Amino acid sequence: MRLEGLEPNDFTWNVLISGYARRGDSDGAFSLLSKMTREGLVPDLVTWNAMIAGFVQGERAGDAFKLFQDMLVLGVKPNLVTVAGLLPACGMISSIQRGRAIHGLVYRLEFDISNAFIASALIDMYSECGSFKEARTVFEKIHNKNVASWNAMIGCYGKHGMVNTSIQLFERMHGEGIHANEVTLLCVLSACSHSGYVEKGLEIFWSMKERYMVDRKKEHYGCVVDMLSRSGRLVDAYELLKEMPIEVTKSIAGAFFNGCMIHGRRYLAEKIIDDVTRGDLKKPGSFAMLSAFYGTIGEGKEVRYNMKKIVEERKAQKEPAFSQVEEKDELVGVEIEKENNEVGLKAEQQRKLMNKYSELELGYLLALISNVW
Repeated sequence: MRLEGLEPNDFTWNVLISGYARRGDSDGAFSLLSKMTREGLVPDLVTWNAMIAGFVQGERAGDAFKLFQDMLVLGVKPNLVTVAGLLPACGMISSIQRGRAIHGLVYRLEFDISNAFIASALIDMYSECGSFKEARTVFEKIHNKNVASWNAMIGCYGKHGMVNTSIQLFERMHGEGIHANEVTLLCVLSACSHSGYVEKGLEIFWSMKERYMVDRKKEHYGCVVDMLSRSGRLVDAYELLKEMPIEVTKSIAGAFFNGCMIHGRRYLAEKIIDDVTRGDLKKPGSFAMLSAFYGTIGEGKEVRYNMKKIVEERKAQKEPAFSQVEEKDELVGVEIEKENNEVGLKAEQQRKLMNKYSELELGYLLALISNVW
């Protein structure tokens, strides 16, 4: 910026700091914070919130809590944005103690607990920590429930296998005149899929457009293919795959092929692969289906050879997924596949976060929350 004759201000510093935090670069974020302070700018609540939210989005729950602790020590009073940004970190490490402490802080600071924004974050937190009863208590205290609140509670019940309660809540939502969105339908279909409620799931799926005015997306198709495959209705799943008007993703194909293997219907898997090789399925995701099939049956060398041959014959090329980062004056695409080796580390990192703080440090944080105000 200075090369262009511009001086950084509070806003630009906050954007830079949150960007480093979101990438999980705690050293870089704290270094920028120090530079900001040295240049005479005092970090305000916006700065703290940006860093906390960035660390949470970067799945660095430990750093987020450490920052929150430092913020309290310095006497900076959190607001609703702070709380909503930090609550997902409690779910990441299943720390219901921290979640309850932050919930208590909401009361002590006299925030409006019926605010749908903060209430939805609390519901999600309790859901991730396995306490659906506390999630329901928060839900019922919301005076003006919006669609996000309903989605959070419906998803909570579905996640914990309480599909009847999830569907009842969905029907209550519809009865109260709240319009479902694509996330609502995805929550309900996912609950049906994991609990074997095939007929109810299909009824909801096929009435999405007419009854709920929601277009079917690949995520909804994925849930239904998974639901049919889990229940052994592979012929129905096969027909749905052939009729899908959207790209068949690797995860959708994988759900179908896994069902074929589990229920002894390998011939259906081979049949849809024949459709792909003959070109009957002219979708961009057809080669993802091949990859998923080969991964399921585990016939590595032969599979890779056949797949390569098909790709070469049809001159097909899968475009890699990418994200964008700014480098100097331009946006540069970063291929996701090149960073797949980092994915396996995340689960291990999250397990280690459970031991990030000792009981003494946790007690210190809870005491700060209890006593600062």
